[in-house]
Amino acid sequence: MIKHFFWTLLLFGCHSNSDTDSHPKISSLSDTASTLTTEKKISKLKQSAKLFDNSQPFEIVSFTNTLNKHTTDTDTLKCSRWTLTKSDIEKIIKNSEPIDGTTWDLSFLVLTCTKSVSVVQSGQQFKVELNAASFFWVNNGDTSVLFGDYKKSDRKYFIERPDDK
Repeated sequence: MIKHFFWTLLLFGCHSNSDTDSHPKISSLSDTASTLTTEKKISKLKQSAKLFDNSQPFEIVSFTNTLNKHTTDTDTLKCSRWTLTKSDIEKIIKNSEPIDGTTWDLSFLVLTCTKSVSVVQSGQQFKVELNAASFFWVNNGDTSVLFGDYKKSDRKYFIERPDDK
């Protein structure tokens, strides 16, 4: 009796699985609309994830003094002496080069003193976090790019300089 019940379950299971595989699923109108909506969101996300290119024209919209709380540097007195103009920040951004995380970790200090800068390039807004130790992050959504300023003529703009390459 149990053997008969087991075979019945097995056959029923195979029958129901083959039934769903043998008939192709027909998309409903809501499935198509959902797919189009998802594709639009992905397209917008790709557009918003443009990378900042410091060799292309950009405009600094605003900047403000800020403090980096994620550092072991606790001396905030030096930050009041770190002053930059809009023109200085433009030069720093233009003269810097992209760096990777390892280079940043090995060559640059991380100071408390920062400037939060809002930049627009080709209609896209970017957040720039400029550190007094000669580097900055450019953020756009979930994408961040690191830049370091090695230019000797720019050393006057920073409290600390990177190790030589």
